[in-house]
Amino acid sequence: MPGLDPATFFDGNVTQSVLEEKSTAEDRATFISLIAEAKDGFVVVSGSDIGLGSQFSDTEITDIFTTFAHSVDQHAGADAATIRMAVGAALAGKWVPSSYVGESPFDETVPAQTRLIFHVYSQGWGFEPARIKFKSDVPAGGFTGLEWLTLNGVSSAPYSFKIDVNTDAVSADAYEFALYVKASQDAGHQATRLIIDPKILVEIPPV
Repeated sequence: MPGLDPATFFDGNVTQSVLEEKSTAEDRATFISLIAEAKDGFVVVSGSDIGLGSQFSDTEITDIFTTFAHSVDQHAGADAATIRMAVGAALAGKWVPSSYVGESPFDETVPAQTRLIFHVYSQGWGFEPARIKFKSDVPAGGFTGLEWLTLNGVSSAPYSFKIDVNTDAVSADAYEFALYVKASQDAGHQATRLIIDPKILVEIPPV
């Protein structure tokens, strides 16, 4: 956010505490953003349970993660377009795919009253404790409930986290945010921080 100390902002171990505030509304749709690498860049595939008639269970989310991993592994070394098409075919019927295309492959457009899940599947990659920070001003209560994703009682840290998107965040303008990823190589003996800076547009939730 404007005025944030740069030393704090670039520290992947320090969260924006306002994002960790408890969310009040429990009934939420789930929007999932799946991230992997391709030979020519990143693959980001997104989808939700909006329109399926029921909300994702932990088992269904686990199945989506597993299917994504299997598809990426089957097409190791392929370009992003090939992997994206393969993942789309493999996940058909398991979710409602997002057709949004932004300037960055990480850009998102989601309705409010959503649980937004980020999941990274790339060898040696994981999210840092900070996970996500906003560079734009966000309204009080707009984004809350930041925590590592837990599925069937098991933590998915550092590969998956969730944050709740609330109606307070609905805006005609997109919010700039940062994703904090720790990438290692040489069997983990070397590591670096990646800060990815996409935007998220929050729309009015569906009726």
